[in-house]
Amino acid sequence: MQRGLLLIFVLWLPLAVMADASVAAARPSLRMGIHNFPPDFVVSPDGKSCAGEGYLLAKKIFAQAGFDLTAICTTPARMYVLLEQGEVDFSINVKTTAAIGKVHQFIEPAYMAMQLMLYSHPLSSAAPQDKTVAAIRAFDYLGQRLQLIQQGYQLVDMPDSISAVQLFLHQRTQHLISYQGPFVAFAATQATDVMSGLKQKKLAEIDAYFLVSAASAHRQQIIEIVQLYAKTHSCIYLKGCGEHYSAQDPLQQ
Repeated sequence: MQRGLLLIFVLWLPLAVMADASVAAARPSLRMGIHNFPPDFVVSPDGKSCAGEGYLLAKKIFAQAGFDLTAICTTPARMYVLLEQGEVDFSINVKTTAAIGKVHQFIEPAYMAMQLMLYSHPLSSAAPQDKTVAAIRAFDYLGQRLQLIQQGYQLVDMPDSISAVQLFLHQRTQHLISYQGPFVAFAATQATDVMSGLKQKKLAEIDAYFLVSAASAHRQQIIEIVQLYAKTHSCIYLKGCGEHYSAQDPLQQ
């Protein structure tokens, strides 16, 4: 009798393991497009891993709704292509980017508020005394890109926010157009006297939102999940709203 029960257990165990694996495999997964925009979104130097505060918040929101979340590390220009193709389900962006198709949907409320700044080296610095401006490729900066060009400025495009900031701080351009968050986050890690004497001018304020690809198979679910989270926690902005999430090293998530 005991031998028969043992045989039944041995035969049942693999089936139970397979059933558990099947349940785990059935858990749906979403893909979030991330480019280097610290502190909210951070991409490793080799570009192979990415996360950040914004990713951790999104991961928590969608985990509560039964979704896994995968970070897709990319550049802004490439991310807009991936959104069009449905290769990423959502990202975070401002509403005015010309490269974003009108069929994609922004989710209210906003993720965070941002300030757009123009930083400049003093004329006494080693930076070129011209009208060069470090910028991010494919960003139109709320129309400020065109305005700067019309005023005779020469924009030097870089792949992401940090490479643009680095170009400027290395005194390769006279100016930098940047959202305040990435500049402050990166500058805080630099032990350099280049920071002293920098001039700054606020150009605009704008909100950034969760942006859902029109080609995502989970488009409506994403919208409803984010809106329900915001309603449940009475969020004015999603950033910092709701329960605290893990503050581990973002690139280890």
